[in-house]
Amino acid sequence: MGAPGSDIDDGFALALALADPALDLRLVTTVNGNTDIESATVLTLELLDRLGRPEVPVHRGADRPLRRPRSQAGGTAGAVRRRPPAAEPAVTALVEYVLAHPGEITLIAVGPLTNVAQAMRADPGFTAALGSLMIMGGTFLEPFNSPEMPGEFNVWSDPEAAQIVLDSGITASWVGLDVTRQVRLTRAEAERMADSPRPYEAFAGEYTVGWIDHLAAGGDDSDSCALHDPLAVAAVSRRDLVTFRPARLSVEVGDSLRGVMTVDLDPAEHNAQVGTAVDVDGFAAYFRALMARL
Repeated sequence: MGAPGSDIDDGFALALALADPALDLRLVTTVNGNTDIESATVLTLELLDRLGRPEVPVHRGADRPLRRPRSQAGGTAGAVRRRPPAAEPAVTALVEYVLAHPGEITLIAVGPLTNVAQAMRADPGFTAALGSLMIMGGTFLEPFNSPEMPGEFNVWSDPEAAQIVLDSGITASWVGLDVTRQVRLTRAEAERMADSPRPYEAFAGEYTVGWIDHLAAGGDDSDSCALHDPLAVAAVSRRDLVTFRPARLSVEVGDSLRGVMTVDLDPAEHNAQVGTAVDVDGFAAYFRALMARL
């Protein structure tokens, strides 16, 4: 959010985490994914400025996946004010903060899991001290059907990191495309937001219209966009919005099925909870109510 024609759901997720009175956002990390790490970091800082929360620390994270680095192009709008992120790298900040608050912290991962996997590798106490882990990623009830990217983007970007998380011993909650593609923001709603007297809502509405235009140019005829990452944030404070089932997950790391997740929804032992249904109307009400707080 903030780069023309870019996906806007990360920005909405950050906004909801700040607006939800049940959440207390302590720090943000960035990670290479659908843009380069520099653009991700600059735009996160810029968005926190827009939201009136410049004091929230932003820690620059991994600039590439654990294996098979991919070249990523990014971009920021020319008028974006640049300021430096926090000095500590993301992994150091995550480990130190979680160990200092054992059992208290919920980590919401809405990008590739590289930072999380590196934190688990960096200190064996990190996983045990983490209170809970909410992940936006994966698809569990239907195939992704993309030969170029057979798995959901966040998992496909770094499947080795995803498997480290699955093998870590923590039972993370996964909000995947099965549910996130059901919660959407229409062009009409985005245009209404763009006319709002509230500065952030007007900004977000304008860039959402630009994202829907971008999707339409690529052949998407829904005239809307999915709110993937915001649903992961909502599911932390409003777990009733998503129906979760215990599951046994693993990730393919080879070439032909890279990033595809295999799922057993009737396991003898589970290593995850996966979202299988969502209260679409309930989420829409939650989303609108929190946008009105910004």
